[in-house]
Amino acid sequence: MKKDFESKVANLVALTRQMEVSRILMLRRLTLNDPQSLQWASQRQLELIFNVILTNALQRMSFAALEAAGADHFDPLLPPGDDKDQDAERWMLFDLAKPLLAGATGAAPPTETTQAVMDELHAENEAPPTYEDFPSLFDESITRHARAVLRALGATGSRVHIPPPFIVAPSFALCYERVLREMVLPTMRSSKRLREMAVGREWSDEGAAGRLLGMVLSSDPHNPVLHQWNARWEALDPKSQLKDKDGKPRGRLPEDDPWPLFREDAAKFGYIPPYPSDIPMLQRIIRMEPELLSAAWHSLAQLYEQEFQPKTRLEQARPGAFRDGLIATMERLDSNGGDLLAIRAFFDLPKVDRMFVKQLIQTLGQSNAERERKAPLLIAFYNDLPR
Repeated sequence: MKKDFESKVANLVALTRQMEVSRILMLRRLTLNDPQSLQWASQRQLELIFNVILTNALQRMSFAALEAAGADHFDPLLPPGDDKDQDAERWMLFDLAKPLLAGATGAAPPTETTQAVMDELHAENEAPPTYEDFPSLFDESITRHARAVLRALGATGSRVHIPPPFIVAPSFALCYERVLREMVLPTMRSSKRLREMAVGREWSDEGAAGRLLGMVLSSDPHNPVLHQWNARWEALDPKSQLKDKDGKPRGRLPEDDPWPLFREDAAKFGYIPPYPSDIPMLQRIIRMEPELLSAAWHSLAQLYEQEFQPKTRLEQARPGAFRDGLIATMERLDSNGGDLLAIRAFFDLPKVDRMFVKQLIQTLGQSNAERERKAPLLIAFYNDLPR
């Protein structure tokens, strides 16, 4: 079954290898509405496959042509069709082209391969995984969840001479996952409480991963998963005293020190690494819900375009609509997720500059204490910006 799926993906990739964007979009419409296509792939899988194909087609364009198309709201690349189809495709091209336009000099070469499509399907957590043992279930469920959160927060744009903080740096996700797999999750699983949980419940059924993530997202801070999660991160603070199984103080081992790994990765990819003082943020990552973050960002991006880059005068949003949308998002999302999307906006949306962030913070309350309570992460980010 898997080989048949990969064969059909390879055929679709080969068919579109030299197609222009408009023809690929037309083929996409036909494929998504073809009952036979939906027999070998779900609609979501087909959407992901075409995302990879379209990204490669955009990479084949010259930067000047891509920039010109973006300035014209990608109208030159859209095939004829009704307004609903064209609007959906316009937003899709906007999302796919943004990293190419933001990093033109360092854009990766096209990767028109079946493996690229399969990697994308895997990264999107399309197929519910099954696990033969609790350690695999535990490690995979938490790392996949963290990966999805960081993908939703990752900024695709940049600011000259201002490196992004780790939490919105796309390359940080792989480093964070490595730290989880090598330094955090194994120690958690070896604790008495989680060993008892592993043998005291059934973890082989299809809904096991969902139950585990339900514990992670639970509001009860005393559940065993969150307790061990917080305890392990606190133990990674160089100021903490580690103890052996007998309760006696012990020295630090390489797996107790993720900070050199964070610094090395940040130096390689040009972002600000996390420090021990950032442990609360590193803990917070798995408490956020990626679907809510992604939906909120999509809404914010639409508001931004309607206010600052409307396609027509009729679609022009009122002044301040985007700012008000940010404030509402900051009030609605838990774990300061709205703060983090505002930080992402600083790097992805040109109008969200230092002055915009300053004015946004000023609208959050009458006093410093009130503003700090509402947006602590955004205020810390603003205070660290170069003057």
